Amino acid sequence: MLSLHRPRRFTVRVASVLALPAIGAAMLFACGGGSDNLPPPPPPPPVPATDAATTVTTVAPPSPAVPPKAPAPPVTLTAGAASPDPTAPLPTVAITAPTKAQVIAGDKAADFSVKLDVKHRQTATGSNHVHLILDNRPYKAIYDTKQPVKLSELTGGEALSEGRHVLVAFPSRANHESVKTKGALSIVTFWVGKKGDAKDDPTKKPMLVFSRPKGEYKGEMANHVLIDFYLANVTLAEGKEHVNVTVTGPGIDKALEAKVEKFGTPLYLDNLQNGSYDVKTELVDGSNKLIKGPWNSTTRTIKIDHDAPADVAAAHGDHAAPAADAGAPKPGPAKVPAPPPTMTGALPSMGGGGTK
Repeated sequence: MLSLHRPRRFTVRVASVLALPAIGAAMLFACGGGSDNLPPPPPPPPVPATDAATTVTTVAPPSPAVPPKAPAPPVTLTAGAASPDPTAPLPTVAITAPTKAQVIAGDKAADFSVKLDVKHRQTATGSNHVHLILDNRPYKAIYDTKQPVKLSELTGGEALSEGRHVLVAFPSRANHESVKTKGALSIVTFWVGKKGDAKDDPTKKPMLVFSRPKGEYKGEMANHVLIDFYLANVTLAEGKEHVNVTVTGPGIDKALEAKVEKFGTPLYLDNLQNGSYDVKTELVDGSNKLIKGPWNSTTRTIKIDHDAPADVAAAHGDHAAPAADAGAPKPGPAKVPAPPPTMTGALPSMGGGGTK
């Protein structure tokens, strides 16, 4: 009997114990709680690896806005204040060789020596000098006036043709502004090969001599570029003979013009841009018609390069200058107000013959 009832009681107890967790769980769900105590869901299975390369796109941040470049200032052509005249005794220049109407053999012309006699004017490299011009070519700066100069040095090696030729000399300051006092200008005609007809001598008529600018202007030399010329056998006056100056080139939409009716004061170009400019001078009458003469209409091309190192020799065109030449780097005289492009009556008067 005892052995029969013991197994039954053991079985009931085990079943009761096993049933307790299920009953408890049902009671928890019935009360509205219980999910907070559940374990977290298992992580998702890993993505199978592939052989394809993974591409990552990177978006660059926007570039900062670049401010617009300021427009270049306009190129101007204005009158400057003339440098003071030398004190007395005034300087004089004379061409002593060749002599007036001298005839030079053609095979000896290249080596013929031009000689100058300069009084009351000290000259030195990089300072005062003389501008020597043959047949309206760009001048050669003469710093040692005691040394003769071969004609071939004035032509760039080009052979002189047979016929009449003209030499002009006048003193200049360190910045190449010419001295325009009485007796400063010297003009001589001579012949190569054989003497021709002495009539119709151009040096006896109104004559315009182009002096500056010339050559290449680099670095600081490209700032405040001088325009200067000389006159002979003519007096400028309002409504009568005058000189027209015209400038064209980069940054100039309409040609800059100056009407010079009183001789003496130089002109200046400012705000020039890199590139080539043409500077034209013409001697005209009261009706604005060109006065006949081989030198009375001259156009020179100059080159501007602000980015290059300053080169004093380059501003002498075909003729090299001493390394110490001050030339154009020296700032010019202070400008006086003058409404560009026309400057009428802005220049001081001079006496007859183009000298004061």
